Amino acid sequence: MSTATNEHAGSGYCSPSRLGTLWIAAFILALAGAFVPRPEFRYGFFMIDTLIHLAIFAILAFIPMILFRGRKTTCLLAISMAPLGSLLENLHVMVTGSSFNVINALANNLGVLAGIAAGFVLRLKSHYQRKRQS
Repeated sequence: MSTATNEHAGSGYCSPSRLGTLWIAAFILALAGAFVPRPEFRYGFFMIDTLIHLAIFAILAFIPMILFRGRKTTCLLAISMAPLGSLLENLHVMVTGSSFNVINALANNLGVLAGIAAGFVLRLKSHYQRKRQS
């Protein structure tokens, strides 16, 4: 597996194993959010629940964008986080019996788009730095 971060190992970037660990942690947080009933006070408190959804799915989409070198692989893995968010929202409805929260589903998808955009910018920056060095 060729990763985009191997060449930046000594320059302050996270190692591929750390990025993989971070992705697994974000995935576990997303799963926990799907199976744990949410107290009602969190919805009105600065929309913290929605911001958490946005951040988790941004991380889930961002890490594959910078971890893998192949464009097709990175795009497929990052875009696959959107259906995962929908699946987890549906699982939350089935497990907890609460109603489907459209705002959280939109936050999941906006997080995926934000993660893809940030990853794309970082990939472009890395590409042009490599070109300048050669």
